[in-house]
Amino acid sequence: DIGFTNKVVFRGVPEPCTSEDVAALLQKFGPLDCICYEKGGGSGFAEFLFCSSAEQAEEESNRLELQLQGKRLEIYRGAAGNDAGAHQQAIVKPQSSSEPLDVAIVRGHSCAAGIGLVAELAKANTTTFVLWDRHHKPKVEAKVASSLTKKVYTETFAEQAPDKEVMRRAGEHFSVGAPKCALVHLGSDKLQVEAQLERPLAKVKEVVESISHNHTETIAGFNCFKIYKPWAHANRACTFVLIPPSLNQEWDDDVATCTVGLRRIVKGDPIRLPNGSGWTVGLQMSGATAPTNAALAFATVRDTVLASDEMKHSLSGRCLELGMPLLSSWARQAPVLEGGQQ
Repeated sequence: DIGFTNKVVFRGVPEPCTSEDVAALLQKFGPLDCICYEKGGGSGFAEFLFCSSAEQAEEESNRLELQLQGKRLEIYRGAAGNDAGAHQQAIVKPQSSSEPLDVAIVRGHSCAAGIGLVAELAKANTTTFVLWDRHHKPKVEAKVASSLTKKVYTETFAEQAPDKEVMRRAGEHFSVGAPKCALVHLGSDKLQVEAQLERPLAKVKEVVESISHNHTETIAGFNCFKIYKPWAHANRACTFVLIPPSLNQEWDDDVATCTVGLRRIVKGDPIRLPNGSGWTVGLQMSGATAPTNAALAFATVRDTVLASDEMKHSLSGRCLELGMPLLSSWARQAPVLEGGQQ
């Protein structure tokens, strides 16, 4: 789950109210360490002494019971480890949905955000098939190396057998009505970068080895689409690529990672059919914590799969940045009232 702090952001403050009025309302949940609000601003942030106080304030706000001069005050907590800070970024937890997905296949690198995504899918009662790919170095991880059996493939594409078995088992599950399926490829967050080397241009061998190591990510991405294309087409599934924070640039200036083609694969929209299905969406992770990225990735996967074909058409071939709204934009929206109205 997302780790939350003792900081809260709020909006919906009536124009005549002062920071003292807001503080008096919030202090019923516990003592405040500080509050930042300018009269007439409508929004601000505060910090309690205790996390439990922030949790109680958010819970009462969610019950639509927290009001100031007859108007609802909407409160959300700040997330732990969020680089932007609670005063810059509003932590709006993804809304829950009573409609689960039918089948999800998650394969690729066993990163923390990917593990969290699988956990979210499982909690949402989605039949989930997982195939992890974990790189390890025998010299560094001797115990891991000694516990594994090295398998030698003697036939071309024999290494694709585990993926094909997962696809076969996923094909045994059928849904009622329109299928709601997702395929998620997890990019590695353990890429080797030029910045890790001192005077990289003087270490040609190390740079070339880093490029070669990272290039396997591009090959893994190609394999994902090549292997699972029949299943994605048969189930009108949406395919997602979870992209690590280090690949957040359109044109990477790092020599070691510039050849990684995950973003370019997404933009190529490789399995799109003439009827418009075969959607591919990139999920660009930010520098937030793994639980935050996992929650945002899950919400994006779920909402995209459940969206209309028109919405999927507009998203396919794009890399979406997994982020929460800045306080400046979140605060301009009216608080959500009962029934989902604003």
